[in-house]
Amino acid sequence: MNACKYSPNQRLQKLKRPLVFLGMATALAAVAQTASAACTYQIDNEWSNGFVASIQIKNDTAASVNNWSVNWQYANNRVTSSWNANLSGSNPYTATNVSWNGSIAAGQTVSFGFQGVKNGATAERPQINGTLCSAAPASSAASSRPVVSSSRSSSSVAVVSSSRISSSVALSSSSRPASSLAASSIPTGARNAITVRALGTTATESITLSVGGTEVQSWTLSTVMNNYTVETALVGDVVVTFANDDGGNADVRIDYVNVNGVTRQAEAQAENTGAWGNNRCGGGAPSEWLHCEGYINFGSVTGEPRSSSSVASSISSVASSSSSRVGSTGCGAPAKLTNGRRTINVNGLNREYVLDIPSNYNQNNPYKLVFGWHWRGGSANDVVGQGYYGMKSLSNSSAIFVAPDRAAGTDGWTNANGRDIAFLQSMLTQLKSSLCIDESRIFSTGWSYGGMMSFAVGRELPTTFRAIAPVSGAFLTPHVDSGSATAAWIAHGNNDTVVSQSSGAQARDAYVRANGCSNTTVPVQPSPCVEYQNCAAGKPVVWCSFNGGHTQPSFYSSGAWNFFNRF
Repeated sequence: MNACKYSPNQRLQKLKRPLVFLGMATALAAVAQTASAACTYQIDNEWSNGFVASIQIKNDTAASVNNWSVNWQYANNRVTSSWNANLSGSNPYTATNVSWNGSIAAGQTVSFGFQGVKNGATAERPQINGTLCSAAPASSAASSRPVVSSSRSSSSVAVVSSSRISSSVALSSSSRPASSLAASSIPTGARNAITVRALGTTATESITLSVGGTEVQSWTLSTVMNNYTVETALVGDVVVTFANDDGGNADVRIDYVNVNGVTRQAEAQAENTGAWGNNRCGGGAPSEWLHCEGYINFGSVTGEPRSSSSVASSISSVASSSSSRVGSTGCGAPAKLTNGRRTINVNGLNREYVLDIPSNYNQNNPYKLVFGWHWRGGSANDVVGQGYYGMKSLSNSSAIFVAPDRAAGTDGWTNANGRDIAFLQSMLTQLKSSLCIDESRIFSTGWSYGGMMSFAVGRELPTTFRAIAPVSGAFLTPHVDSGSATAAWIAHGNNDTVVSQSSGAQARDAYVRANGCSNTTVPVQPSPCVEYQNCAAGKPVVWCSFNGGHTQPSFYSSGAWNFFNRF
């Protein structure tokens, strides 16, 4: 990646905003390091007598780590099964890496999951110990409640970090219950709620939000996409600056800024000095990937035309050009479906799927819809047990998840006479009429046979599915090829002896052609992924060839979920 060419003096002239207070940024980074543990215990699902949980392990050191182990113990809970780790012991438990996730690069994260019983108790959050774990109690690291900061004395600003504690800047030890935030987080005089959705590739990057030329808040970014929220009475242009970029390894990605409920996509903003193009910073087309130090101007907080003369468009035109939500017919009414296993009759055949709706479901909020297809011989329960390929724990209650079951008497998604696609369409009809679904953000993912079904879904239903994320798949599920484009994130092991990587590459090439991409690729996160260039607008193709066989790579969950969050 080319380095930013600006000198310090040029940056002062180019940025057109107040300088980042380096002392504050340093202090925030220090707080982030001390407030987050390298190992995070997360409860992904819970019911009357059982639970599904996961542990994320982040390498906070400056060098790669080979082989890891984690230990924990419950008072009343017990583990019954696990995945993506070798589990030993019977309380206390010890988990060690499997062959494909033992190496963790500096700043990278791996995770594993397990299912257990509560024995009449609540789902516990035990303290975690291990080769990369700090001594911080897991109960504090695992909490997903927002943190309200009182670090600013001015009554015009209230900071609310809705990202998970392990990846956010904990500015204050005082926090309010999540249920009270909507009513009480706006102080007297504050009337503008602003959320920046962003990530950093190394967890060293920072962003600073300014409104009307006044700095409001700075954050150190996590390596997964998170929301960074502030509420302020200030008015004027909303500008996000980004620092800690070295031109190659420390890049920032800003997905969007939401101002008072209206989303403004980063790639739709013309005043962007951080994108690299035409061999210079700020050149080429605006982008959400920011490879240079700089800023993006998202327009006025109140919606009038921007103060900067370099941008002639208004916020209303930007909002109309962004990918706004499209609520289904189920929006605005109480949910007609509940969590758990559902049965639906499709052309005389009873089919089943498992539904997972966020516990804080809002009938007026259109949710992403994610289908997780199981592997050969697997089941919907297997996908549920893996936390929907690890994506539920990353979703922050922003998505509804579905795990379909194969037809009786089959070993997977054979789609004989089109019955699996018909099953999918019946599920879609039921879900969209019974729940509040964002019809512009419907996704498909799966490993092995689940990857094959996702490949088929993307080719046959491109106007329904915004993007797919198949892993270790190929064109082996029969389908009708529409010839149209669908965004695709594709991963395949280079030593796969079950479904050859060459067959996966053939499916990839079909998407590259349909999406109008060139054969040029550039490296993207997570490594070793690459993204094809010059694809049709909104139809990217990412290819992740990893060292391994017929398995799920350690970056599957975060890589695919972050890709879905681009839309």
